Amino acid sequence: MNNKLTARGMAEGAIMAGLATVLMLIGNLPFIGVFVLLFCSVPITIATVRHGSFTGGLSAILSTLLLALLLGPITAISGGLQYMLLGWVFGYMLYHRKSGSKTIQAGVLTAAAAALAMLLISLGLMGFTPEAIASYMDSYTADMMEVYQSTGMIDMMAQQGVSKTQVMELLQQSMHIILQIMPACLVIVRSIMAVITYFLTIQILKRLKIRIPRIQNFQKWGLPAASVWGLIIVWALWLAGDYINIKWLNIIALNFLLVYGALLFLDGLALSCYWFKFDQMSSLMKFVGVLFLLLFFTGFLIACILMGLADLLFDFRKLRVDNKKVSKG
Repeated sequence: MNNKLTARGMAEGAIMAGLATVLMLIGNLPFIGVFVLLFCSVPITIATVRHGSFTGGLSAILSTLLLALLLGPITAISGGLQYMLLGWVFGYMLYHRKSGSKTIQAGVLTAAAAALAMLLISLGLMGFTPEAIASYMDSYTADMMEVYQSTGMIDMMAQQGVSKTQVMELLQQSMHIILQIMPACLVIVRSIMAVITYFLTIQILKRLKIRIPRIQNFQKWGLPAASVWGLIIVWALWLAGDYINIKWLNIIALNFLLVYGALLFLDGLALSCYWFKFDQMSSLMKFVGVLFLLLFFTGFLIACILMGLADLLFDFRKLRVDNKKVSKG
């Protein structure tokens, strides 16, 4: 593997760009589209790992240009930011032999940044004015209310002893909250898709006989100690926005809190796997554990967030102590 532009690299890069474009086209189909989108960045990663970051970058640009010709500039920008860039980042990290944990972190950050960028582009197309955004939110809420009305959901809720007016108000409030936390939801969903894409990519690279750096055991994953200060700042901003009645500050802080909640859940889940020795369990016990999680998911979710917060403060697995010893030694 080298980072020079060769005839073979150009040919394979062009083929990978075409394959990524075809996958993006198939990704627009219903039902199978979501599954296919998980593989859209894989060809760019393969081109980058095999021939270097320059060739991989050219493949990503070529695929984006092809998308612009076939589906238009907006779809091309969306595909380029959310899939081609992710594939190039994964390929760059793997080409330079970075660890699996660092590669995943880079992919998650890239996916989160791409989700926020697409949100900002969408808001920019609406004019970026509060009036335009409010008008869009009202229009979207009205459309969803029509869907609920046509599907009979409102009538079903009204049969439970709640008036239609109360049902309409409840649904409108729910839609308003969902729209407020949309940035955090996009970041979390795109991050999850990036992690899934990484593991799918690893399996494909192994089939191609490409050596992949080992990934750290999930049981040893944890947030750095400095994360607690960010959590305190975001919490203070949320309280300040609510107290001073600054709506935009309250929304921003709320979205950051939701992202922190997802990170604390992962920390708590890793701590649970560490305590219960999940990797040493039998297949039957793993199945029972997953079934228990699904049956009591809400309680398990809250418990993991609380455990993650406690682990952030007390470092139950002594991960930071071990890291200090390694760095000194």
